[in-house]
Amino acid sequence: MIHVLLPLDVFRVSYDVAVGRPYSRLEELLLRLIAEDQGEGGRVFEELREAFQVHDRLLIEGLVTLLREGWVAMVQSDQDIRYVVTREGLVTISESRRPASLRVQRRQTSVVREMLSCQLARLSDLEVLRAEEVRRKTNRGAISYALGGRHHRKTLNGGETEWLLPRNADEQQWIRRIDSDAKLARGKYYLPLRVDLEEGTVLGLPGNWRHLTSLVLEEAEQQYQDLAVDSDAQRRFDSMLKERETDRGRVRRPDGSSVPRAELATMPSIEATLRAGDSRRLAERALERASGHVLIVSSCLDDAQVARVGEVVTSLQGRGVSVDVLWSGADVQEESRRRLVSALDSVRGRATQGKVFFNKTPAAAKADFVLADTSNGPLAVVGGGLLSGTAQEQALSPAVLVEDVRGLSTLALLASGWWQESPDGNAELAASRWRHLAERWVEEAALSLAAPGVEEPEDSWNASEPLLLSPRSDDDEASSVSLLIGSEAAATRERVMQSDGSRADRLGQTWDPVQVAATAREWVVGVRSSSVSALSFHLRGRLAAELWQEVGVGRDRLGAADRLPR
Repeated sequence: MIHVLLPLDVFRVSYDVAVGRPYSRLEELLLRLIAEDQGEGGRVFEELREAFQVHDRLLIEGLVTLLREGWVAMVQSDQDIRYVVTREGLVTISESRRPASLRVQRRQTSVVREMLSCQLARLSDLEVLRAEEVRRKTNRGAISYALGGRHHRKTLNGGETEWLLPRNADEQQWIRRIDSDAKLARGKYYLPLRVDLEEGTVLGLPGNWRHLTSLVLEEAEQQYQDLAVDSDAQRRFDSMLKERETDRGRVRRPDGSSVPRAELATMPSIEATLRAGDSRRLAERALERASGHVLIVSSCLDDAQVARVGEVVTSLQGRGVSVDVLWSGADVQEESRRRLVSALDSVRGRATQGKVFFNKTPAAAKADFVLADTSNGPLAVVGGGLLSGTAQEQALSPAVLVEDVRGLSTLALLASGWWQESPDGNAELAASRWRHLAERWVEEAALSLAAPGVEEPEDSWNASEPLLLSPRSDDDEASSVSLLIGSEAAATRERVMQSDGSRADRLGQTWDPVQVAATAREWVVGVRSSSVSALSFHLRGRLAAELWQEVGVGRDRLGAADRLPR
């Protein structure tokens, strides 16, 4: 058993936490109507109903909002309940502004990223060491104990951090904005681990980083001769850890300590497809609803897909829809790249209302989805086969349709970070566009509910405070999709393939370029890539069961296996 150090980068992330929500136009008009010629008596509900001619629920929710803020009060008049504007409400009206109780706080938090596979965690969830402390207590530089890093990224995508940023759910706080320029902290930081090469064990990894065990063992074995493994060095290291615990009055966190699961977003799914032809048609139906901006992200482009991209972009541009195309893939043939750039340049040069922007050099992202801004909010189709041709009609390329505003705002923020990493000169324009859309959608989610992630008020003016949603049940009717990034997707695939059951109960297969692990209860689908920016989705519930039934007896023929091919 030896002590080693897992190298970490530490970033300082600035973000805005919002409490409350922006007010709707209806609520503004409701406040003004109640104040208008109200006299001493105020207005009864029937007057408001007659004036607005909308469903009672909308009026009730508006009144609940105004009552809670103290701009409207209720008075008893004989048998009637009347609504009157308070002094605070009159001040709001006199200032000629829309009422707003949205309170925004600027915050910062520290996020760590390990350098073997780029997994993230809050700094506060880990017991980390600084290089200076290691040298002072062991008389050796930290590099003597440190594993080699495999990834040396100096930027952090804000979309990857949203799930880590602290907010108070009880107070209905939500993340309104995340700065795109997280600051890399000075100095070197490490997570101390204990490695037993003979037993193949690693102690000290947090529970949701357990999938790093094989990488840690591999690095430790390769560097064994260079690590400080003599007894004196290891003894000083152990003494340092014990002294540190005593000095700080803390007990070392046990192996498997809590680090949140790295799901970028979890949201309900309303439709899923199995084969490329159906996935392509699902994407087409989604894009028909686009009215503002569309983002097409593709991880791999052959000649047929290049032609398909041109057709889709031309159609959208002709309708006045602006399109951003982000493509990746170092394995894309140079001729295909030139065709894509030429086709999109040709479309972009047309004098139409819809604008077209695309990257000319491959992006680092490895993902496949279309994301559309519509008159009813955002929607996206995530998965393979979205740009497939007719020759690929029956290829197995699962995809899912989602319309969750908050989850898709996270996806837009992630894409904004990918654009920002692009070396192309005007990529910042696309990055800014999708960052602003993400922020707008988050506020729309806050506008439609008391706050993202909380229940709506009851149909009563004296409704109790909104409650937090209870955890989603795993019943057969609920279908949810989680977005996974980097090695978290590989770890989830491995877990699915190791689930209980016979060989026929699991499906692990690669269909170029899609990698799948599935059971009757869950599917993990993503690009076959080791990239830290590879995006996958994890489907659970009724839709997962339906896809499993659709595969049917073809599972064995397609290669059902006890482990996922590598």
